[in-house]
Amino acid sequence: MVSMDMADANRLMAELRQTAGELQRELRALATASEQLTPITVKDDRGAVTLSLDAKGSVQSLLLDEDWRDTIGEGSLGLAISSCYQDAISQRSAQWMKAYSENADQKGEATPLPAPQPVQLGDPSSSWGIEGREKLRELYAAADAEQQDFLAHRAQRARQQRDGVNSTKTVTVTREGDTITAVKVDERWVRNTNDEVIEREIVRAMNNVMAMSARERENKYEGFPAIEELAKIAHNPHELMRRMGAIR
Repeated sequence: MVSMDMADANRLMAELRQTAGELQRELRALATASEQLTPITVKDDRGAVTLSLDAKGSVQSLLLDEDWRDTIGEGSLGLAISSCYQDAISQRSAQWMKAYSENADQKGEATPLPAPQPVQLGDPSSSWGIEGREKLRELYAAADAEQQDFLAHRAQRARQQRDGVNSTKTVTVTREGDTITAVKVDERWVRNTNDEVIEREIVRAMNNVMAMSARERENKYEGFPAIEELAKIAHNPHELMRRMGAIR
């Protein structure tokens, strides 16, 4: 018969709190690094295109030099913009890594965790405790069965190229995973459109494509219910202990 007394429960909760404190320090370093990101502005080699990302990584603005048509030509506009975007993303990644490294090296004390809510000890040997663990085993087995398909699905999503267009289909933005890889514009439209409209339409198309990517990240477990449920339990120690019968 498996039993758990108050000392066992207190030890388990102390271990969970220690782990939570370590995770908290790591999460704080990650969050602080993200908070320290600043807007980034880059220009192409010939000064024809200036592209800015805001602190959150969205395209904030696109400015075309008044002589850009002579400098790079209408046929090279999309390539110049996508090159600027890649440069900006690289700088943003370097900025984040530097901030994270500095924050992770700091040995500050973690913010005190709130006292755990009082719990009622369970009985792992009870019928409901045994049933709960059996359901957990079934969930683990179901998640394991989904794992290969899930990993293949995520890898396929990361490699898959997807196009997004503006309302008039004059701007096409291609992304691979979470990164914009190409911007193409209709040359006839570019020739007959003023710079302000071109700038606005390209920025809108780029941000719309990245919004689609963000929605995919939010729904990353869609179609894999066992993995999704297991991920939720993993973030809730109390729920895990309850399902194991350790607490009620």
